[in-house]
Amino acid sequence: MYNSFLNTYLRIFYASFPITKVTNQNKCNRWITVGIQTSCKHKRELFLLNRSLNSPPLKRYYKKYCNILVKVIQEAKRMTFSTRIYKSYNKTRTTCNIINELLGKEHSLNDVQQLIVEGTHFTNQQLNAKEFNKYFSSLVDTINSNNPVTPSIDTSAPYIYLQQVEGNHYSPVVFKSFSTKEIISIINSLKTKNSVGYDNSKYS
Repeated sequence: MYNSFLNTYLRIFYASFPITKVTNQNKCNRWITVGIQTSCKHKRELFLLNRSLNSPPLKRYYKKYCNILVKVIQEAKRMTFSTRIYKSYNKTRTTCNIINELLGKEHSLNDVQQLIVEGTHFTNQQLNAKEFNKYFSSLVDTINSNNPVTPSIDTSAPYIYLQQVEGNHYSPVVFKSFSTKEIISIINSLKTKNSVGYDNSKYS
């Protein structure tokens, strides 16, 4: 009866609490090496020994050991973060990510989830983008109405407008011929990124 109860209990227990492998996902702990782990363990042993013996020489040795360990940890952190920034394609973003990780800040979503325009609620991302585009496009007409252009200047073509306003200070644009091989070479030289297009497909 006991074996039957134990088997039933263990079957339910392992079904409810399966064994899973947990890995540390915190990138800030990359600087923790095996040597630092061993040193921290030894520091804990020295702390317990110093507390039980209350020996002045051991106390001085313990403080000296702690100071050296602190410097080693600081240097390990510096080297880890410097290497991470050096190998990054976007050094500014990597630096900000490291700072946020050290401060314990989580990434927040900056997407506009809801937009209210003249009492109308928009929750679709595509409609939100259209409303933003409509608003900022209307600002151009407002600015032009407040700053009327001299009638003698033709604004129908941007290049002609720049010539009339600034004079002929711009060198002519010359289009050079190129081959398919050159285009493929340029595409292959681009760095791989995680950015996606409007259709959520990744570009490389």
